[in-house]
Amino acid sequence: MNSPLVFRFLGRILIYFAVIFFLPAGVAYYYGESILPFIVAQIVSFGAGVVLLAMKPENELLRYKEGIAIVGLGWLFVSLVGSIPFIFFTHPVNAFFETMAGFTTTGATIFDRVEELPKSILFWRSLIQWLGGMGIIVLFVAVFPAMSKRGEKLFYAEYPGLTLGRLKPRVEDTAIILYSIYLLYTLFEILALYILGLSLFDAVCHTFTTLSTGGFSTHSDSIAYFGDVRVEAVITLFMFLGGANFALHYYMLIARRNPLRDPEFRVYFTVVAVAIAVLTLINLDRFNAFESLRLSAFQAVSILTTTGYTTSDFDRWSDSARLILLILMFIGGCSGSTAGGIKVVRLTLLLKHSILQMFRAAEPRIVRIVRYGEEVVEKEQLDNIAAFFILYVLVFAFSSLILAISGLDMITSISSVAACLGNVGPAMGLAGAAETYALLPYHVKLVLALDMWIGRLEIFTVIPLFIPQFWMRKWG
Repeated sequence: MNSPLVFRFLGRILIYFAVIFFLPAGVAYYYGESILPFIVAQIVSFGAGVVLLAMKPENELLRYKEGIAIVGLGWLFVSLVGSIPFIFFTHPVNAFFETMAGFTTTGATIFDRVEELPKSILFWRSLIQWLGGMGIIVLFVAVFPAMSKRGEKLFYAEYPGLTLGRLKPRVEDTAIILYSIYLLYTLFEILALYILGLSLFDAVCHTFTTLSTGGFSTHSDSIAYFGDVRVEAVITLFMFLGGANFALHYYMLIARRNPLRDPEFRVYFTVVAVAIAVLTLINLDRFNAFESLRLSAFQAVSILTTTGYTTSDFDRWSDSARLILLILMFIGGCSGSTAGGIKVVRLTLLLKHSILQMFRAAEPRIVRIVRYGEEVVEKEQLDNIAAFFILYVLVFAFSSLILAISGLDMITSISSVAACLGNVGPAMGLAGAAETYALLPYHVKLVLALDMWIGRLEIFTVIPLFIPQFWMRKWG
């Protein structure tokens, strides 16, 4: 491991990150609020970056292993620095939890009354979700030449496994295209929400946390605060778009390709439609037909895309409805999207592979292959998916056990871990849709923050950081 090179890159990331604090500081100045929280964070980020940048590596060889370390630690470092503004308003552990929930677009919060926070802090909560949605490192690869020179290793470390295809020969051009589409959708949604009557501040903040499938709101009642079906329809549309592969958006917008030609998108669309239909039928005993469809559609898309917005306290829904939402938390959105979860393509291929193994056991002499659309899926990819699934389940089980041992009930333990590992946000029980994570013990919040980090970087970029051999010079 070329550790000095890793920390030198981390220093560069922190220096770039320091520039971002000008945005919330500008909002604070506009509303007559203190800019001190952001100035302190900016100084710390820049100072730490300068110290790390001073390290002199023996060589400039950046392998995939160094890329994993840079991305994994990069997300941790920016979350630590990004928590500084929140420390002015809450305990440091709470601040770190809130920031990790922001950057990983989890949307779990420890603030019971977010309306009582300064507007600049509310803007910061939304901004970090927007940055984390498409990826912090991808942004720097797209904007800063010093990062883009070795962008490929960093790009695919931030999006491991089955993910975004390369849209252009140079990975920095791909990053620019992705962020351009992201920015275009951002402008469209801000305009739509503003036309529907939201203040410019609310329109900007909710757009930031919709496209990123993050779910932080400027109101404690989330989207239910607006009570407007038109607002809910716009947000539902952009949550759905955020949960789809952004490479697919490129092909749809530029090449005019029908998205339904993509096998993952077809499954994604089907899951959304089926979930809405089933939840609507189940909820007919609580609401009239229109309200059942309205609430079920919004909540199904919100949970599947791991956004976590709410228009209803779904913790009061029937057990069967809550079970469907819990299943959606695990599924998540498409690969290459801003959504979390296991991802539709992984579960689809895992199901196909499992069925293939059953046929192979019955008829071992017949050769069968797994296809994804027209392409044959290699055994190495299938092994990667199987390993991801097993590790995901193990992390889920271990974290749930820690929460249960800590005295939390089973529903709270299981749903909180599922919501944080899948980057959803609201869970059930003590962390339900109408509750926050404020009352959970500090060590539980740290476990859940770790789950957010693992879930957002899809396990393989975080777990190796805890293996001693990973850091050995002669290994890898």
